[in-house]
This record gives sequence, C-alpha cells and structure tokens, in this order.
Amino acid sequence: MPGWRIRRADPADAPAIWAIHTRAIRETASAHYPPESVVAWSGRMTPESYVEPIETRVVLVAEDDDGRIAGYAQLNPREGIVQACYVDPDYGRRGVGRALMAAIEDEARDRGRTALLLDASLNAIAFYASLGWREEARAHHELAPGAWLDCAIMTKKIAG
Repeated sequence: MPGWRIRRADPADAPAIWAIHTRAIRETASAHYPPESVVAWSGRMTPESYVEPIETRVVLVAEDDDGRIAGYAQLNPREGIVQACYVDPDYGRRGVGRALMAAIEDEARDRGRTALLLDASLNAIAFYASLGWREEARAHHELAPGAWLDCAIMTKKIAG
C-alpha cells in the first residue's frame, strides 16, 4: 500500500481535484441517488471553480508515491465546516479518506476549533461514523429543479 503525502492544494491542482470530485460522484455516490441528482451534483463545478477555495480555505490533497492526486478535502476553518472529502475511485478503500480527514482535523485544531460539522452524502455516512462522527439530522438539498440531494448532518468533537 502506498504512503499518502498530504499537502496544501495549489491552483494548478484544480483540474485534478475537479476530475476526482466528478468521478467520485458519478462512480461512487451514484448507487445512492437518482440519475438526475447525480447529473446536477456532478455538473455544478468546473476546474476553475476550485481555484477560489484553494486560495481562501484549507484544501488538502493526498498524493501517492508517484505524485498522482488520490483525493482531496476542504475545510472552511472560520465556520468549522468540512466542505468536501472525495477520493478517486481508483484509490477507494486504501486509507486516502482517513488520511485526509485526519489532516483536516489537525488543521482545524491548529486554528482553535474544538468541533466540526459536515453534510455527508448517503454513501459516506458509514465512513464518517467510523471516524467518530455523529449523525445529528438529515437534510434534503435542492441541486436543480427536480434534483435533490439527501444527506446526513454530522458533527465531531476534536478538542486537542
């Protein structure tokens, strides 16, 4: 199993992040959502739309031994919200998500956060629960007319 190098994303990583995000939704999450939701969810972003978060939030990438980006995670440190954690389907179940979430929690702790919040897609609830996240409620977000995304609102205490 390769080791994961976790680093801050750079604007040049935006196309790879977009590709991972899109593939993860279409190939991993699609079993839990209707086609119209998958299309609306995966079509909301462009490679360029990742540049602003890379520059203003905490966006981390996990690289394999060959330097290929295997996943990414995004934190809004001011609000304590994990906004994304996506793994390239080619790297599923190899510890990429765990490594990214551990690094995100460290970043949040370093900024004085004692708890975090996220909206988990249905396919990711068990993953987050395995990391100590607790489901608080369910939410139903409209992505586009007629396209909805059900998710779980989850929290985790991360006091240092």
